[in-house]
Amino acid sequence: MKKLDVIFDKSISIDSKNIYFDGKNQVIFIWRSNVWKSSIMNAIFEKKDLVKTSSVPGKTKLANLFLVNNKYHFVDLPWYWFAKLWQEQKEKLDSLISWYIEEFKPYIKKIVVVLDSKIWPTQADIDMFKFLSEFSIPLIFVLNKVDRLSNNEISKSLAHTKNIFFWQQVIATSSKKWYWILELRKELLSSLNSLI
Repeated sequence: MKKLDVIFDKSISIDSKNIYFDGKNQVIFIWRSNVWKSSIMNAIFEKKDLVKTSSVPGKTKLANLFLVNNKYHFVDLPWYWFAKLWQEQKEKLDSLISWYIEEFKPYIKKIVVVLDSKIWPTQADIDMFKFLSEFSIPLIFVLNKVDRLSNNEISKSLAHTKNIFFWQQVIATSSKKWYWILELRKELLSSLNSLI
């Protein structure tokens, strides 16, 4: 598959004064802490460190937009759960996620929820699923780090996650294995192309 042309485009916050709606379709990435979401996005882009990872939980309070092939936006949203965050910080991050989806809903063609394949979905994941379901936007749950699991463990993780989320689309991946990343990238680009 042809390499993607990707650049960082812009950051948007709730306080942004002028939001420019350029009509580009989007996929957005939502994630829980410690699932290596940045590694997945960088692997999809075939870039080493285009998507940055903050070393301070809750520091990122922006939606970061990456322009892909001058046609789409892949959007990196902050994590929605981290045990050490103060309640006020959690509420601010949740507010950003809610605000962004509400504002850009017509352009969001898929929401990617990144999970850790070694840790079965938590109550925070289930609560986020219930919240996201209200928007009626297609979801895909991505189980990362499957390179650490046996084939049997991968099958069990996929089955359990599908059951928890009422048979939503679930895909296994690993930022360290190109064939897993390629499968995910094909799925996301297909979603964008088929819904233009």
